[in-house]
Amino acid sequence: MHDKQKRVLTDCLDLMALVPHLEADNARCKLAQDIVDTLGDYPRTQPGCGCDELGAYLLVSSSRNAAKLAMLEVVTYPNAFNAIQSCLEHALGLLVDNES
Repeated sequence: MHDKQKRVLTDCLDLMALVPHLEADNARCKLAQDIVDTLGDYPRTQPGCGCDELGAYLLVSSSRNAAKLAMLEVVTYPNAFNAIQSCLEHALGLLVDNES
């Protein structure tokens, strides 16, 4: 039911696997931009959606914002990537648990 949402989230989690291997800020910035671009494919919620679907959407939005804040040097990349990882995992959990 949430195939597109789950695909976007798993694509981003795959990107997050690169984080431990990045040391240069330009590589971290590129990864953050790739995450923002990938999350841009996440569909908007529809009227009447459930709380889990809305929660997942808001967590995706938080992930995008964390990546953007890191690129603006408002937060550090490690802090942003930790927040992104947590939000993406929680969002995916909401969607998967909702299908059970």
